[in-house]
Amino acid sequence: MIHILKILALVFSANAAIAQSYPEYSSTTVNDFAGLLDEGAEARLSKQLSDLRKTTGVEMTILTLSRQDMFAPDQTLEKFATGLFNEWGVGDKSRNDGVLIMVLRTDRAMRIELGSAYGSEWNRYAATVINRSFLPAFKEDRYQDGIEAGVSDTIDSIVVPYLAGTNAPNGQNDTWVWAAVLAVFGAIGALVFKDRFVKLKKCPQCGTRHLERTRHVKSMASKTSTGSGDRITTCSNCDYREVVPYTISRKSSSRSSSFGGGSSSGGGASGRW
Repeated sequence: MIHILKILALVFSANAAIAQSYPEYSSTTVNDFAGLLDEGAEARLSKQLSDLRKTTGVEMTILTLSRQDMFAPDQTLEKFATGLFNEWGVGDKSRNDGVLIMVLRTDRAMRIELGSAYGSEWNRYAATVINRSFLPAFKEDRYQDGIEAGVSDTIDSIVVPYLAGTNAPNGQNDTWVWAAVLAVFGAIGALVFKDRFVKLKKCPQCGTRHLERTRHVKSMASKTSTGSGDRITTCSNCDYREVVPYTISRKSSSRSSSFGGGSSSGGGASGRW
């Protein structure tokens, strides 16, 4: 009888271990296993998150699944997200400021899982972002719209203020968000969007706001050498033209293929629709 019980215990443990598994990622930016994004949206999100990592060091990733019970039927959504976050190692190991956005279509549930560096004070605002930007679109089955809007809101309202050293919100209003975004825009946002916002500047020659900027790559970067290119600024109102050389950083094999070993202690927020 004792032997039978031991055998049953081993079988139960093995089945539990198999049931509580995690999907393997193929990208450090977007893993759309539920097929919620078209090619254009996936490319935009991947670039947005790649730019975020390059300019700030923050690793943020998106995962969509049909349902959770394919991997961990006996776990809560929160434990599943935390376990997956730590299994993948989202975020820099020394900073632990990574972010995971998980969407489960059939379960009609989602979660923003935050790295352990954010602290529990950021959980409330993660819930605000979910309710404000993700769920309204999800309730209308507009998953792509909700993911794109929610990712931008997560970056602007959580990641950027956190990097600026701003305290988490107290629930009174959102004024602090815009103050934080403006405070760090020059250091972070301008690096990512500087070509786009050149139109806000006046032309040095004619004084109008008709500047446009393009980039011409002369040599691609590799894992062993840097690349080079020209940043070309022109004015459609006059013949102003400025050409500034720039260097393209060497490619890193680990940057695109693996996370940095970060961890989460369970912080973040969940939502259902």
